[in-house]
Amino acid sequence: MTFTRTTWQYVAAIGWLVFTVALASWWLIFGLSQARQLGDLEGPEAAQLGRVTRMLILEGVMLVAMLVAGGVALLVAIRLEQRRRRDMRAFFMAFTHDLKTSLASLRLQAEILREDLPQAAGNPNLQRMLKDAVRLELQLENALFFTQTDGAVFLEPIRVGALVDQLRDDWPELQIEVTGDQRVRADRRALESILRNLMQNAVVHGRARTMTIALTREASGAIEIVLADDGVGAQVDVSMALDRPFERRTPTSGSGVGLFVCRGLLHQMQGRIQLLGSAPFTVSIQLPEAV
Repeated sequence: MTFTRTTWQYVAAIGWLVFTVALASWWLIFGLSQARQLGDLEGPEAAQLGRVTRMLILEGVMLVAMLVAGGVALLVAIRLEQRRRRDMRAFFMAFTHDLKTSLASLRLQAEILREDLPQAAGNPNLQRMLKDAVRLELQLENALFFTQTDGAVFLEPIRVGALVDQLRDDWPELQIEVTGDQRVRADRRALESILRNLMQNAVVHGRARTMTIALTREASGAIEIVLADDGVGAQVDVSMALDRPFERRTPTSGSGVGLFVCRGLLHQMQGRIQLLGSAPFTVSIQLPEAV
């Protein structure tokens, strides 16, 4: 059973509530028992002891009530935050779906122009339009995944080589060479987004012309996908982006959202990602083998 972040928040809040209420109740019971034992004694302090007992009861009940109210307020706040995240996720899903539909239509029209009008195939404005459409689609996909890092995935057998072949046309300037042929157990949409992010980084930030993708089966049974490009490499350590996006190390570096999304998606699919080198930029992805 996998616990989400919200589940852990509920467990922590309920644990805090039970512990503090039990501690306050024990303090109240102990104080009253001590006062009852002292009440059996005779002397001028007997009348004062009655007021102390009433004070213990009043303050103890108020303390327990305040702790219960605070715990309930904490649970309500968690519930409201969960509802807010769900509403925001629904908004992003609808928003990105509409934009992606429009971008897909725009991209299709540009590709039709490139195929039907040979004289327009080399037009730099048309090429720039196609590149911008691919980049915007990827950014919208990252934004959607970023808002639902604990979302559900549908695991199915996927042949990695065939999936890479479907992505070649998005970056015609990048020559992709695949060695090996393996099947992994993954979510198709998530794995496609991971590969697209790495290819986009190689073209935009690394200015790469070629990329090699090696598929091997490890002794543990996992499938390793190693991607290496011939670009300029990362000028700074970008491994921090796997855990902390939006931290730019240089004015020209990316936001790190792409690598962060890759790590989150692989975690959901019981996989992992490692940065093996910066020059050339090399990334290793491990995923369960499809049986």
